[in-house]
Amino acid sequence: MTAVRRLPRDPGPAAWNCLLPEAPPPERLEGEITAEWIVIGAGFAGLSAARRLSQLRPGDRIVVLDAKRVAEGPAGRNSGFMIDLPHDLASEDYGGALDADIAQTQDNRRAIEFAADMAREFGLSTQAFAQSGKVNAAATGKGHRHNLDYANHLTAMGEPFELLDAQDMRAMTGTRFYQSGLYTPGTAMIQPAEYIRGVASGL
Repeated sequence: MTAVRRLPRDPGPAAWNCLLPEAPPPERLEGEITAEWIVIGAGFAGLSAARRLSQLRPGDRIVVLDAKRVAEGPAGRNSGFMIDLPHDLASEDYGGALDADIAQTQDNRRAIEFAADMAREFGLSTQAFAQSGKVNAAATGKGHRHNLDYANHLTAMGEPFELLDAQDMRAMTGTRFYQSGLYTPGTAMIQPAEYIRGVASGL
């Protein structure tokens, strides 16, 4: 038997989780259990792994362990979106090597569709998970040129996008701050803690 000698540092409450109603009291584990599979971590990767294992090995017992309550760890602090298209902020056109970006986009979309299937099956709200796309907003001339370069990269990838002008951005945001924007449809927006809680409950 291996003893746990060190727990993760607690950085304080996870803001996304604090927006939700208080979670039900935990069910305490008394005694010993055995399982065919143990997944360490109840975040995005851990819960997705548990879900896939349950599909591939439906007769096996799967245990998910986490040092904290569900959604109180890093998953509850996630930025709130699942991006399909790769982006490299340090590059000239916001993208990377064409073939690598196409391959990564395909992988990312498979992951997003897997998440979408769980959201549908477990009855998650559109606040928890919505495939709404995203906008790269440009407030400066440099940012606008960056979006144009990225649009050229997306064209080379064969990806759909929509360029938005200052009037479009004002109608969307209510402010004159942005000069332009670039909309791509594939990103999923999430409330990370609600998504994680919902998937854990569904499992």
